[in-house]
Amino acid sequence: MTYSKATTMPDDDLARSPIRRVLVGCGVALLLIACALVVAFAFSEPQPDPRLTYPRIHGAGGVLPVGPNALMPSTTAQHRLYVDVDSDGPTRDNDVDQRLHTVAKLLNLYALAGVPNDKVHLVVLFYGRGVDLALSDKAYRRKFGHPNPNAPLIRQLRQANVKMVVCGQALGHQNFVTSNIRPGMTLALSALTAREELQAAGYGEVPKEPE
Repeated sequence: MTYSKATTMPDDDLARSPIRRVLVGCGVALLLIACALVVAFAFSEPQPDPRLTYPRIHGAGGVLPVGPNALMPSTTAQHRLYVDVDSDGPTRDNDVDQRLHTVAKLLNLYALAGVPNDKVHLVVLFYGRGVDLALSDKAYRRKFGHPNPNAPLIRQLRQANVKMVVCGQALGHQNFVTSNIRPGMTLALSALTAREELQAAGYGEVPKEPE
């Protein structure tokens, strides 16, 4: 009678098995750490471009210096422009509204070109959802439960003599009244009529910038 030999694991395989488990565990841990770093990097706040300059409005609407032969706006002409703000959508980089960012950029561009401040006339026309940005601090907090992140920039723009006009129709449709808008802003009958008045006075419309 013959007996088959029992199959046994060599002693060196027994010794290597725990090491393999440790190595596999370390590999999984390193993979998880790498994934976490990728996610953290993807959602980290973008760093501001160090080349940007803010000659008039600080912290918003940064502009880049250009070569000496670039076409520049006239330093003697009167520049009259208006900017529609019909939404409260922020920029990609921060909480500042896209269109208010454009207003700040225009002021910085003209300042960079050496255009005197008193020759730059800007009007911001708030209507639609953009009316929310024109609310007073108290009214904004009551509606949204937090301060208006655009308030510091709006104050800077007002100090730069940017005129701000609020659509009375949009304000009324949201059940707000004149006392609910920020100090220094002008209430108009409507954005439609205010826009026509601005165009008749020689103000040009500033198109929306690509996102």
